[in-house]
Amino acid sequence: MDILSKVIESVTKNFHKSVNEYNLNELFSYGVINDFNHYINMIKCIDYNSVNFSINMYKEFINKIEDNFFNSSYRKQFCEVINYKDTRDLWTLFGNVVFKRRYYYDKLKNRKFYFVDEVLMLPKGLRFDPFVCAKVCECASYDSYAKAGRTVSELIGRRLKFYEETDRYLINRATARNIVHRFKIPKLPYVLRDTPKILYVMLDEKWVHSQFNNGLDHMVKAAVVFEDIDVVYKTKKASSKYRYKLLGKYVLASIDNDLHQQVLDYIYYSYETENLKEIVFMGDCALWVKNFKDGFKYHPDLKITFSIDGYHYSQAIQHICTNKYEHLINSFKEAIMDNDRKTFINLCKVIVEFEPHRKETVEEKQNYILNNWKFIQNYYHKVCVKCSMEAHISHCFADIFTSRPRAYSTKGLRQLLKLRLLKCNGIDIQKTYFEVLNKEYEDKNILDLSYSSSTNPKTTYEIKQKLNCYSDNNQILLC
Repeated sequence: MDILSKVIESVTKNFHKSVNEYNLNELFSYGVINDFNHYINMIKCIDYNSVNFSINMYKEFINKIEDNFFNSSYRKQFCEVINYKDTRDLWTLFGNVVFKRRYYYDKLKNRKFYFVDEVLMLPKGLRFDPFVCAKVCECASYDSYAKAGRTVSELIGRRLKFYEETDRYLINRATARNIVHRFKIPKLPYVLRDTPKILYVMLDEKWVHSQFNNGLDHMVKAAVVFEDIDVVYKTKKASSKYRYKLLGKYVLASIDNDLHQQVLDYIYYSYETENLKEIVFMGDCALWVKNFKDGFKYHPDLKITFSIDGYHYSQAIQHICTNKYEHLINSFKEAIMDNDRKTFINLCKVIVEFEPHRKETVEEKQNYILNNWKFIQNYYHKVCVKCSMEAHISHCFADIFTSRPRAYSTKGLRQLLKLRLLKCNGIDIQKTYFEVLNKEYEDKNILDLSYSSSTNPKTTYEIKQKLNCYSDNNQILLC
């Protein structure tokens, strides 16, 4: 009997059993009675049978794969069965599947293995199949571990769950964390892009609470590299601002003080640097931000420009004036825009005369603007694109790391940061998870083959010849 026939037989049997338990006669035995529970019970029945269909189909596929290998010439010639009745309990998106598989000893390769586990690349020691794990990693890129576990738990098995009497989720916070930490996130290859004349780099940092770090918070240094801006939509109100999007945006971040090298490599391998005319750096003028531009002189004619972040500059003026002298803000900005240091200093003196108790604050913000006067002039007169790094820090990092009171270990934060960057850069996390898993098993097979050739008198070529000689048509073999 083939797979489909077995599954149909099982589903039909379960369906008739469910319908009998449903008791259709109750719908009309006492006349027409309006009751929404009738609809709920019908959906329960459909939900139950659809899940059973999927689970039975899964089991029959496993059995078919196992039987095909068991009856193959390769298995009969080289593999002994050690255990016939080993079972594996696996949670899939269809629900919990318990299936049997055989444990073999391969005389040719001198090793023991579960054929089903290896040919389907099911990770050892995990209760969840790769699709569930990949979904957890994807959800953890924008939610907490606990929320990611709840979200994926609701996708497993039956869809109608409000009638269940348990508040426990299948994937709790610790389980989700362990799944994410097992994900060996790769370094993505660089893709050569069309080289613009001007490239923009925005910089800022985010402090994240730590665990096991001697009470010191983690400093996440971040950079956003982009090529230009484009208007998303125009507003009708004169007081409103147009909305823009960044073109060619790529987000980088690190807690290991290697952000400078990351950005250097990204620009070098993603663009034809000899065609770049200018690189514009923008930020809040912290010391590391101002020094970040060093080393980016890819060719002698490349122009390096630094501009202050308009948010921090405006914030400094606001702190000088406060709401009490808000009418002077435009005067401050006009003096700075006209490159008139003397007028700016006199305006600060006026504020101090009226509020001498705020002298220290005013002088601090005054010095901040004077020390970065050149970068403010670049902001007004040389750079046409304004810095939006504060918004990126908020959406990319604060949203997941500091929007709620949490603390992270160095290892955990490093892993989540990599995952978050995949999300911010539009990388398909589930696809990446499968590619990593496939690469791990490819490497393992190569190592197994090399080990066999070194411990067995047969060469690698001879082993391959044996595999070809004993491979049957339309049968699944261990390669």
